[in-house]
Amino acid sequence: MPMTHNDRERQHRARLAQIEAVLVVAGSGDRARVNHERTLIERARMMAEEYGSHAATERGLEALDGLLRAVEDGDTPHRREIGEFIGAVWNNKPLALGVLRTVDQRTADAMLDVLDAWRWARVNLAENVKGGPRRIATALRACRAQ
Repeated sequence: MPMTHNDRERQHRARLAQIEAVLVVAGSGDRARVNHERTLIERARMMAEEYGSHAATERGLEALDGLLRAVEDGDTPHRREIGEFIGAVWNNKPLALGVLRTVDQRTADAMLDVLDAWRWARVNLAENVKGGPRRIATALRACRAQ
């Protein structure tokens, strides 16, 4: 089931709360103690990862929505390349890197944001973009029909 922006924010806050509860313990048994320095370092590492993942998810969903909108509106000369890219991401297929060079810079940046989200996001991009898989399938059909 697709998550709303509020659901993703709630999940993000819950993860941050879990990270705040992390303690790194040194030793074992009666000699166990909390290593405060290692705890702070580990929390900082985990928080950086969580903030990065959350930001990549939001950027990627916004970029994927923009790419789909460009295909739907038909106002881009790179419709075929965008369709190729979306199809590769959605179907987990290889994509020629040259596609990133054949489109304008704004479109290439959006594609890279989607790839970054695909790598780091903790949600399924296709299911969580506005319109979901049905919208993606419709856009891909429109690209093939061109």
